[in-house]
Amino acid sequence: MNGLTSPQRRHYLRQQSGYTIIEIMVALVISLILLMGVIEIFMSSRTSYALQSGVARLQENGRYALDIMSRNIGMAGYNAPQGIVSANTLDNESENTGLGFTQALGTASDVIEITYESTTDCLGNASGGTATDRYYVDGTTLMCLGNGNVNAGPLADGIENMQILYGEDTDADKVANQYVSADNVTAWTNIVSVRIALLVSTVDDINILNTNVYRLLNAPQLGPINDELVRRVYARTILLRNFTP
Repeated sequence: MNGLTSPQRRHYLRQQSGYTIIEIMVALVISLILLMGVIEIFMSSRTSYALQSGVARLQENGRYALDIMSRNIGMAGYNAPQGIVSANTLDNESENTGLGFTQALGTASDVIEITYESTTDCLGNASGGTATDRYYVDGTTLMCLGNGNVNAGPLADGIENMQILYGEDTDADKVANQYVSADNVTAWTNIVSVRIALLVSTVDDINILNTNVYRLLNAPQLGPINDELVRRVYARTILLRNFTP
């Protein structure tokens, strides 16, 4: 720096000096804040994606479960003797002419069994012309046992509970006047429809605490379960075409 005046020398030294410790710390704090914002956006997007994909699968499972049961239950009793015979347990049933049941207590899932004319049962197995399907919930899976086979097959996952009511025609106009549980049916020959409600959940956690409660038809309240699964209730009323005009 020979030949430089004192003001020039001071200006040169200021240009060559680095950041102070305070400036470095301020820069680190700003960088950390920006990084935390990026992480928050990423986590929010990830949760949103998990929620959307989980609910989409939940809806698909719920619709599929009701669709496949509705199609077959609606054919119950075809080409069978008139009337519907109730049963305390399906295993002891001997005169089912179209519709059988196991009425569960409390919030336990119900079971329904149907007989109808078809070349295949609910699992696609050959039925010999008359199919018998038994629908029930095992864990979180809707199962079907077709034509008395030893091994049942899964139909849809994420199905946590199934409740069933029976539409009873009390004035002979072929329209249900009341929907009652199986143990409150007064005459099974008057059943013209079936109402089914399913509690369907996402298969994977979505990192949002679920404290909701759920009501399926006339069953006691379910929940709060306090986990991280999203749940929806799906219900459908199925007309028994072979017992109505």
